Amino acid sequence: MVGTAARMSEKKRSTTPTARAVAAVSALVAALVVAFSETVGAGLGTAFLDLFRADPPLVTSSASEQVHECGTALFVSDPKAQELIAAPVPGSLDWPAFRREHGAAVAGSSVVEVSIQGETARKITLTGVRFEVERRSRPAGAVFSNPCGDALTGRSLTVDLDRTPPAVVASTRDPEGIAGVRDSRPIRFPWTVSVTDPLLLYIVARTGRCDCTWRATVPWRSGSHTGTIAIDNAGRGYTVIGTERVPYFLNGGDEGWTEFDPG
Repeated sequence: MVGTAARMSEKKRSTTPTARAVAAVSALVAALVVAFSETVGAGLGTAFLDLFRADPPLVTSSASEQVHECGTALFVSDPKAQELIAAPVPGSLDWPAFRREHGAAVAGSSVVEVSIQGETARKITLTGVRFEVERRSRPAGAVFSNPCGDALTGRSLTVDLDRTPPAVVASTRDPEGIAGVRDSRPIRFPWTVSVTDPLLLYIVARTGRCDCTWRATVPWRSGSHTGTIAIDNAGRGYTVIGTERVPYFLNGGDEGWTEFDPG
């Protein structure tokens, strides 16, 4: 009995404060795990986890400039333009590559396809479109185009960059409408989008006289939330050069670049 009592006393002395603290922390952690598991089962754990999740954006958008062999005229400045006029037309033309190779800019009309969509069940109200334009003196050069293509169809609005401020001169809310033509059903703001009802829109920015770079913003609101959507080519803007009183050439195949009066 004396030996047993001595061993029990020795065991008690071996339980140091540090060991007791570790045991207490372990018990507390175990209790928290059990409690958290119970809250998850009650549906509260998800709410707890949501505190650490970033809120999804209310609205997303994309904008893509449309440059096609059929439908997009390109302006090339001198002296490169004069060299092209005198040279044979390549057998096959990659129009975006032609643009890059010759430092060309879109001529006459700049077309940008815009998609705007809500990302939650909440409705997003687009309150309008605002345009800003940088104007420069137009350099000497010529316009090159291909005799192909058809009218641009789709929901669209056309803005005249030669006006100050720029003004929307035509629009259509009809997905089969013709861009640039005054429609009996024009686009009117405010316009509502959602996750199930996006807006696909062509913006046609046209000029006859200037060397312009344009940008647009679309203000939106949803309840107490507000913001703007930038349509600006990652900050660079979209450049378009007017074709009035500028030599205009069509791809004549074996006959070379043929001068044309677009009227």
